[in-house]
Amino acid sequence: MYIDTSCLAAYYLPEPKSDTVQKIIQQNKTIIISYLTEIELLSAIRKSQRIGELSENDGNKTWNLFKRHRKSGLFDIAELDADVFKSAELLMETTSTALRSLDAIHLGIAHAYRFDLYTFDKTMIRVANEFKIRLV
Repeated sequence: MYIDTSCLAAYYLPEPKSDTVQKIIQQNKTIIISYLTEIELLSAIRKSQRIGELSENDGNKTWNLFKRHRKSGLFDIAELDADVFKSAELLMETTSTALRSLDAIHLGIAHAYRFDLYTFDKTMIRVANEFKIRLV
């Protein structure tokens, strides 16, 4: 299962859907992220710090927890190879949905590798359904 940033952030940051994400991650043996997901998570943590939702200390602890989880093997990493970018391009060329470039890359990963996709993003869900990418 490929987990995008909307779900990964809810795993590490307090959000209304955090309990749901906790359960889904605990129920799945293989959780796949990408380096893009990692950078977007760091961006979400830093944003939470800037707007005062997290202290600097708590944000740093959260980021370090993620790094420990990644190092321990909680997540597998999907490589961003040419097939991913070709899939993202195909999705953007053929969908009538307004799709942001980074979301197209997340969808391209799920499409190219035939991963189930776990996302809360409504636009990504719409495009995933259009291209028969299985959703969690």
